[in-house]
Amino acid sequence: MTKRSLRLSLIGAAAAMTLAVTACSGSTTGPGAEEAGDPVAGGTLTYAIETQPLGGGVDPMIATALAAQTIMDQAYETLLTRDADGEIQPGLALEYEQPDDLTYIYTLREGVKFADGSDFTADDVVYTFESYKDAQTSKKAYLGGFESVEAVDDYTVKFTFSEPNATFLNATAHRETFMIVGEEGYGNATAEERETRTFGTGPFQVTDWKDGVQITLSKNENYWQEGKPYLDTIEMPIITDDTTRLAALQQGTADAAWFADGNIADQAVNSGFTLGELAYTQTLPIFINPESGPLSDVRVRQAVSLAMDRQSLVDVSMLGYGDVSLVVPAGDPATPGVDGDTPNYTRDVDAAKELLEEAGQPNPTIELSYFADVVQNQHPIYEQMQQQLAEAGITLKLKATPSSEMSPIFTAGETFTDLVSLPWSYRADPTFYFDPFLSESGAMNHWDGNADAEAAKKLLDEAKATSDPDAKADLIEQLTTEVAEQVLILMPMAVPAHFELWNSDTVHGYETDPYGSRYNLTNAWVTP
Repeated sequence: MTKRSLRLSLIGAAAAMTLAVTACSGSTTGPGAEEAGDPVAGGTLTYAIETQPLGGGVDPMIATALAAQTIMDQAYETLLTRDADGEIQPGLALEYEQPDDLTYIYTLREGVKFADGSDFTADDVVYTFESYKDAQTSKKAYLGGFESVEAVDDYTVKFTFSEPNATFLNATAHRETFMIVGEEGYGNATAEERETRTFGTGPFQVTDWKDGVQITLSKNENYWQEGKPYLDTIEMPIITDDTTRLAALQQGTADAAWFADGNIADQAVNSGFTLGELAYTQTLPIFINPESGPLSDVRVRQAVSLAMDRQSLVDVSMLGYGDVSLVVPAGDPATPGVDGDTPNYTRDVDAAKELLEEAGQPNPTIELSYFADVVQNQHPIYEQMQQQLAEAGITLKLKATPSSEMSPIFTAGETFTDLVSLPWSYRADPTFYFDPFLSESGAMNHWDGNADAEAAKKLLDEAKATSDPDAKADLIEQLTTEVAEQVLILMPMAVPAHFELWNSDTVHGYETDPYGSRYNLTNAWVTP
């Protein structure tokens, strides 16, 4: 039996949830609470965002886009959480145990209320997971073999599975996966209300939604952490253009803002604004179609990987805002990490040429598709790759493709060119970084029946069924090595999901977190 006691005092729990990560070169940090004085209750923080949540708004049952997640994170909480080292910490549950491979039992925190004043109990957890089970959502991937959830008593919940599911625990500790909703508030709300209002236990709740203009969050007066949050209101004006958002910071109409472009972040830093510490949790995978063409030969794939200078791509194309990464991103504590023994990662142009000669393809032409109309700041990566591969005799043909044509590739599994680049966000469990291109249902999986991927598929299945953290970490490392050896995917780097910047003269007590959740807004306060 596995039992983990996570009982912490309120002060200890709050401290455990204040995360910090290593900043990249060139980032700056704010003055900190010790310089700003004691926290000040009240006030409004204006935090400019680039887009409003679409496709389900802020309904946690159906919304999965980053724009929605980072707002829902303020309103809804999860059973467990993770600290910066990836260690599980208490959330709405104080402890969990796994008496056997098919059962998880969670002991809930008492005295918690939803924002509407109703008590949080085991019945709400049961209602939440039964709703996830019935919803049309990608989050159901973490419910493989889910059989039932029951309230043992008011503050104990038991989950039963029909087959081992070693990803479930991690999913309940991921702030953006299984958010707990209230049966009374959420359960009685209309579909429209669920998309434009929130019904959680979190520190702030969405109370006003002006379509395309602004989203407003208000303090949850029933929040269980005594004295928190300090802010009364967070106003999030929607400013789609990065330069206009930067101007809002510079003119003082916004206290903080979120950017996608490192160039804009540099401009803001040069203007005296604080850049939050960065975590490289977004990968930029380049998926491979091995069914035909040059990349059906493992030697050509290895040559492509060996021709890449990943550190140079980080330094030049991303201005240093990135890190050489494996399939599990560099900023995820679960990553094995790149070293000198990682197959095909150390640049060797001569070795690449030799492999191409052995394959009888000394000068192959390979086509790479990428988004033409979004994440444009990543386009220099592909252009620099084109130059690097040319040194080995490889012609990389770049195909800028509209989102409307790219979408069926990753939603319906349509066949793509030799290579396709699709930015990938943080995952609750390390195995799910491999799922899109190795699992049977993966939209990017074109490896079925290919002997080169068989060993990796078996390792992935083992890792998904393994609950022991040390054994699982070992399997992830073996899987990572196998994927790199066979070059089943190309991974140039990991980058920050976004850059957070704020005015340290007015915003205090705030720190970024490794998961891009902005949950430390609970600890923030403002002064004139």
